[in-house]
Amino acid sequence: MIYKDPSRPVEERARDLLSRMTLDEKIAQMTWVRLIKIITDRHTLTFSGEKAAENIPHGIGYINRIGGETELRPAEMADVINSIQEYLVKETRLGIPALFVTEATSGVLSRDHTLFPQNIGAAAMFNEDLVRQMGDAVRKEMLSTGERLALAPVVDVVRDHRFGRCEESFGEDVYLVTQYSMAYTKGLQSDSLKQGIAATLKHFAAQGISDGGRNCAPIHITKRELLDCYTVPFEAAIREANAACVMAAYHEWHDRPCHVSEELLFEILGKKLGFDGLLMADGNGIKDIRDFHGYCETLDEAIVLALKAGIQMELLEQSLKDNLKPLVENGRIDISIIDRAVEKMLALKFRLGLFDNPYVDVSRVSETVCCRKHREIAGKMARQSLTLLKNKHNILPLSPDIGSIAVVGPLADRKEFAYSDYSYPSHIEYMYYITESLEDENIPTSFFLKRKDTRFEDLYHDIKTVYQAICERVAPSTRVYLAPGLKDTTDYNRDPGFYSIGEAVEAASRADVVIAVCGDTSGLGHENDSGESVDRVEIYLSHEQRTLLKELKMLGKPIILVLCNGRPLELSYENMEMDAILEAWRPGMEGADAIADALFGKYNPGGRLPVSLPKSLGQLPIYYSQHATGKTQFWKDSYLEMDTKPLYPFGYGLSYSRFRYGEAVFSQEDDRIRVKVTVLNEGPYDGDEVVQVYVRKRFTSVIQPERELKAYKRVSLKKGEQVALSFDILYDSLAYHNKDYELGLEDCVLDVMVGSSSEDIHHQQSFRLRFENGMRKVSQRVFANPAIIE
Repeated sequence: MIYKDPSRPVEERARDLLSRMTLDEKIAQMTWVRLIKIITDRHTLTFSGEKAAENIPHGIGYINRIGGETELRPAEMADVINSIQEYLVKETRLGIPALFVTEATSGVLSRDHTLFPQNIGAAAMFNEDLVRQMGDAVRKEMLSTGERLALAPVVDVVRDHRFGRCEESFGEDVYLVTQYSMAYTKGLQSDSLKQGIAATLKHFAAQGISDGGRNCAPIHITKRELLDCYTVPFEAAIREANAACVMAAYHEWHDRPCHVSEELLFEILGKKLGFDGLLMADGNGIKDIRDFHGYCETLDEAIVLALKAGIQMELLEQSLKDNLKPLVENGRIDISIIDRAVEKMLALKFRLGLFDNPYVDVSRVSETVCCRKHREIAGKMARQSLTLLKNKHNILPLSPDIGSIAVVGPLADRKEFAYSDYSYPSHIEYMYYITESLEDENIPTSFFLKRKDTRFEDLYHDIKTVYQAICERVAPSTRVYLAPGLKDTTDYNRDPGFYSIGEAVEAASRADVVIAVCGDTSGLGHENDSGESVDRVEIYLSHEQRTLLKELKMLGKPIILVLCNGRPLELSYENMEMDAILEAWRPGMEGADAIADALFGKYNPGGRLPVSLPKSLGQLPIYYSQHATGKTQFWKDSYLEMDTKPLYPFGYGLSYSRFRYGEAVFSQEDDRIRVKVTVLNEGPYDGDEVVQVYVRKRFTSVIQPERELKAYKRVSLKKGEQVALSFDILYDSLAYHNKDYELGLEDCVLDVMVGSSSEDIHHQQSFRLRFENGMRKVSQRVFANPAIIE
């Protein structure tokens, strides 16, 4: 049989197998099964061939989150996956292996795997190469256990901090998100999918600019904004990294749910962006067309609309499994639509090599999962993500010989400071609350229940807390007082013992300096501060945390605020009253060491903000690359209460050192602008500087953003060291859709700026660009500009 011949082309093998399949077998490849349906019981987690024969007699397309919904350790998970694959290969008619799927935004969503910094922190590195290394590490860990499709990366451009999933994004800037989307996808998929993991770009499209910052709410943007901003990271990962999968978004655009929009999924994603891979629904996304959007009256109609628009695989629901067959048999869905979807699934499985070797070597799992090399990558990322926002009188770094320190704050001695919303502990705790309803595919509201408690402690990694890492770095004579003051970061927990602010104040009164570790916690429930569906009206630290800081401030002691948070925060009070602010984001399993190294001078923070932080909630949504206003009020662009500038701009970050920019040399060539500049570290510490190049296009047929990042380079300099950098801003990287929706660059005045943030510009020069017939047309934009150290 052709499909069993590894020497034949993938497309030929997939078509041959498809021709042999019954309708039931085809439908099975478009859907999934929960692990509970094919194991003996939820306690022993032993595979049951008898239950498999009952629940997946025709095979199955994929199985989701085997590790994320159980306490299986990596080798145990690999063993279960091998058992399931053996059954499917040997006991089903055609022997089609399953695709095992998991989340992977900050590492593999399974027990004991390496936990990397969350995406928002990774973006603060301004170093996509480390994200590619992270993707490669995730690839190796997933390969070792048999999981072959990652529901990552999130490539949404996010511009409203009320949105709970900000932490999963790479920030507000199109160019930065694009570099990261390509890097992570390349790391996951490798040069060949036979040794790679299928990446899933999500969420298509523009989920990060929803109405009011609410998850799944409508978006209100034009088609041009969609094409020139929000879909660019998708297009880059599709064209430059061959992304295997795309996930549709929950919300509506132009008055239609994304899941049924042929304009969005077929015309834009398929034809314009060139995507020809597997297109999946988001979790319960097909049912939501009826249940939440109210777009159609019946589930059958929702299925018909979604599949005709291009959806090829359902996620976390059984709509296709239970309803698709009669829709085909009565002619409401043409079999060609089913065949195309199934062929995509089969082709992906062939490319992954699952038909040729669906098994893994269980004895080798421990060599790969959370190995030393992967933890080192996590440590480098945690350090490079650290962003110093304030350092009054250079209070940082602290001397290890300081007399006494009070370590306070709800995250001072808790492991939750490190974890993101789709990390294993955050996810598994809520799985326990719905164990009794796992057989019921309609997850009830009881899914969102009480806060974390200590019975889950053994499911966390063996990692340090910030307090423990601080204790390891101070001199033996230094007294360290631990008094968190609060049990939790939220305003919602009212358990006995929640408040102990008095203890924190008393400890601080005895100390020379106070280190307050504050922020938020991430998870899937509304008693967290950040994460999916955890949208907020207010984005400052919780009332109780600010109360703690205000009480501490009254002592007159210097206060260093360490922030561990997924959501970008409004920090107007903290900026005014704290002596130093170190933003650590959601730093992963090596985060405590990174934070402590920065506090005591073993590492010089060099991260930069991937988002703009507001002065006030009233500025939301806030991002630097906005269009100019059509007119100013009272001769200035401002609100009545304040100007429109952020508290901290995009690209901002301090250092313990000082960097001086030499004169920049700008030159114009046939297809680019070249910028050369020198940077000198004239401060007392070795450190990193992120050189940023921005542009503005003026006098075009459609209005352009006031400023756009188009190149950057993070450089490490010894004290006294100077480096020369060269940036090429290619004209084809500046392409946009003009008034006639032609892609290219029109005659314009191009302002090119070099700086250390979106507001701190050191050099600027303008160029008048003229092209034949008034426009340099391109068939495809360039996604990255060369930035080299000479």
